[in-house]
Amino acid sequence: MESLVNHAKKLGIKSLALTDHNSTAGHGEFEELCIKAGIRPVFGVELDLAFGFDKSVTSVVFIARDSQGYGNLLRLASMPKPVSWDVLTGFREGLVLLEGGSKGKITCLLREGKIEDALRVHARYTEEFGQNYYLRHEIGQREKFWDTFPEQKIILCQDIRHIDLNTNQALELLAKIGGIEAKVPEHPFLSWEEMASQFVGPQSILKNTLELAESCRVKLAREDILPPHPDGESLEKLVWEGAEQRFGKIDLTVKERLENELSIINDLNFSDYFLIVADLVRFAKRAQIPVGPGRGSAASSLVAYCLGITEINPLHWGLLFERFLNKARQNRPDIDLDFCYERRNEIIAYAVERFGPEHVAQIGTYGTFGARSSQQEVVRHLGTDNPTIAEQILGLKRHQSTHAAGIVITGQPIQDISAIYPHRDFPVTHLDMYSLENLGVLKIDVLGLRTLTFLNNIVGEIKKREPHFSPADIPLEDEATFELLSQGKTLGIFQLESDLFRKLLRSMQPNSFNDLVALLALGRPGPLSIFPEYLKRREGAGEINYPHPGLEEILGETHGLILYQEQVMLIAHYFGGLSLGEADLLRLALGKKDHQAIQRWEQRFIEGSTGKSLISSGDAKRIFKMITKFSGYAFNKAHSVSYALISWRAAYLKARYPAEFYVTLLRDGITGDELTHHLLDCQSLGVKVLQPSILYSKAQATLEADGIRLGLCTNRQITPQDADLIVQTRKRRRIDSWNDFRQRIRLDAKSLEKLVLSGACDDLGDRYKLARSINLPITGGLELLDAERELLGIYASRHPATLFEPLLRNLQGDLDVVVGKILDIGGNDTQIPGVLESPQGVVMFQTRGGKARQDLQKGRFVALFGTCDKGLWQVKWFLKLGPILLISPKQDELQIIKTILQEEQGPHPVVLRLGEGIAYHLLPQQFWVKNVEKIEKELRKSQLVYVWFDPWKENVS
Repeated sequence: MESLVNHAKKLGIKSLALTDHNSTAGHGEFEELCIKAGIRPVFGVELDLAFGFDKSVTSVVFIARDSQGYGNLLRLASMPKPVSWDVLTGFREGLVLLEGGSKGKITCLLREGKIEDALRVHARYTEEFGQNYYLRHEIGQREKFWDTFPEQKIILCQDIRHIDLNTNQALELLAKIGGIEAKVPEHPFLSWEEMASQFVGPQSILKNTLELAESCRVKLAREDILPPHPDGESLEKLVWEGAEQRFGKIDLTVKERLENELSIINDLNFSDYFLIVADLVRFAKRAQIPVGPGRGSAASSLVAYCLGITEINPLHWGLLFERFLNKARQNRPDIDLDFCYERRNEIIAYAVERFGPEHVAQIGTYGTFGARSSQQEVVRHLGTDNPTIAEQILGLKRHQSTHAAGIVITGQPIQDISAIYPHRDFPVTHLDMYSLENLGVLKIDVLGLRTLTFLNNIVGEIKKREPHFSPADIPLEDEATFELLSQGKTLGIFQLESDLFRKLLRSMQPNSFNDLVALLALGRPGPLSIFPEYLKRREGAGEINYPHPGLEEILGETHGLILYQEQVMLIAHYFGGLSLGEADLLRLALGKKDHQAIQRWEQRFIEGSTGKSLISSGDAKRIFKMITKFSGYAFNKAHSVSYALISWRAAYLKARYPAEFYVTLLRDGITGDELTHHLLDCQSLGVKVLQPSILYSKAQATLEADGIRLGLCTNRQITPQDADLIVQTRKRRRIDSWNDFRQRIRLDAKSLEKLVLSGACDDLGDRYKLARSINLPITGGLELLDAERELLGIYASRHPATLFEPLLRNLQGDLDVVVGKILDIGGNDTQIPGVLESPQGVVMFQTRGGKARQDLQKGRFVALFGTCDKGLWQVKWFLKLGPILLISPKQDELQIIKTILQEEQGPHPVVLRLGEGIAYHLLPQQFWVKNVEKIEKELRKSQLVYVWFDPWKENVS
């Protein structure tokens, strides 16, 4: 749109109309661009109409002459399409109907020679709209309306869909994507003079056109004031009452901060905004809908804290109100609210009930063609790649959608400002959030946060045995939680479950809530680069130099580094003499890298510093340089504190109530590799994971004794219907035997097979025998366990590697040993990180490269010998698991054994069992066995005592 408007300006166009098909979505942007270009915007819509008299549907253009007409236009555009002709009577004031053009109903009738039908339609238009009915003649159109309708007012126009003819193919492509007929104008975007010179017809038509354009004077409606709160409550009264509840006795610090905030809020006329937001939060809490502790800079407001909107005390955390609301910035407050994901719609429904259905809507948004999608569409519809056409559609809107969180609440009816789309829950605005904000509309982000739903469900499980438990009582100091964080065991924890954050946690070893706040700020692309330096300083290994002693008070919590935006503002305030509002403007200039503004602020900073005689000009320059250097890394501390609180509570619940944590998580329907990682993590926390059981399992996971019983549907091959059938049959009478189960519950062969292989039928008999009874070709125990893992994601009944543990403990020496299956492996020739699936759960390990790079492969069973440090297993050496040859020699037989084995260098390890089993010695790899039959023959010939340790019965001999 911007290129079209700018081109119109170049052509000297004075008036320009936007008439999108059934949509007014572009009106806000269109008005802004036209005003900037010095062009009068004319607002219209091409509307699908259903004629009652002949039951046909056609598209008619309406444009608004005045504000009343624009309001009617919006209401018509909001109706289900096609709009019935019969409803037009109530919405015709201030509207102009434009019929004709190359595709209009009358045009088509004339083209088909149906003159009488055309006259009849013309009569209906005239009867309904009178002098506000025009025929529009498009440049290049063959039909001459003035011959058939000599008394009718006609205007000249051009159907503009592109600037020049080079984009014809792009228009055809867009039509194919939309599944509609392509409308490709014959002419490029013409100036008025070019249109007039090409037109052959009565000159009165040119005059009509200019007069109509001149008569259309519409300015989009604005929200000059916020919608008043229905109860007419006093913000001040509610805030001071809330302060007493929060603090008891109100001290001078609280009093002065509240007075300052309230003064700014009242001066900016935002009292009703706070009342509305507080009302939504109060409703949620009354309805026991989980609410987040805060989000973004709103947590910087003490007023919001006293109203119960946030749970973060900004005084305690050193948060600045001006970071949120700044008189100097003249910005609207933006309080984003997190609610339970499953109950978000209840909040919107309450807003509709509270303020009226005509005053509340969700915000529309529009998907656009990106670089990849534009190229894909070109190939899909044209059969070949065409970078030129892909470039031409890049950035164009492709579909309408609903903003994930935003709603608007208006003082005047929404349809005075924006048309709306009907939606299954609540209406959605045609205008997007940027246009709505430019028109002064109050936007509130009502976000559905799955984590809040998840945490609430965990608390529900905990309350079954601890009825008085409350998340609000979770302390911010807890050793078990710090230990869990330090080990990086943060799968399933809000903000902290990525590989990056788990690695950062193991490096940091957090021991305070402040550490977690800092980590959330550091774990981002910019600040991440200073993490090593931050860590060194935190551990006392890095040197901290403050250009001025006063900086320690501001930067001490972050070890001399600027990590938070609030620190930038405080330095500018205390050292540069800037007000906190001005300091916020400096922060913005630094964030935008506005070099001219930064230079101006630097001068102000130096003048303010030296004027207060705090520091010298040289120190002032050094401090400002430090601000400039680190401000790009600075993060909003208010947001970091707010989300750290959610992360901390999740970590506390996982550390203190791991069974409840994971039984809740497993009910979310996770599958595949994600399920495997979570189940192993659960085991690593000491929670016993029990295989599904047709006697004890429900469809989903349940708590059982000190562990979790997997649900029947953990095996994705078992449908919820089959699981429910088993549970309901069991409720009527206990299942006594395998035959009883087969007779009472009729399942298809595939489902029965999966139940047996997952171990769900083990309570009714030996798995191997049950498998044979339904003709499953199982060869051994390891195959059964592998089938179980394939279906459940882990070895739930027994890990195959546990059989090796007794022998391996005799080989570990001063090291620890862990056995398992390699789940993931990475790294390079020098260092190899990996993940082991062990009987105790997930184990993160690391070893040096070299030969290990070839031997440590995904899916291989191994024993890792080493030590655990900060949640990471440091591997000193490892052993592939499989058949092991045990030889029990006498002293004089050692040389014989060496002679037999020295030429082998095979894959099977050899262990000497010395002194009646007192000591075990693993021989070097050069003595391992390859030719088993030959070695056994030599051992027997020399009358040596040996045995194969072969728990998986791989039958090496």
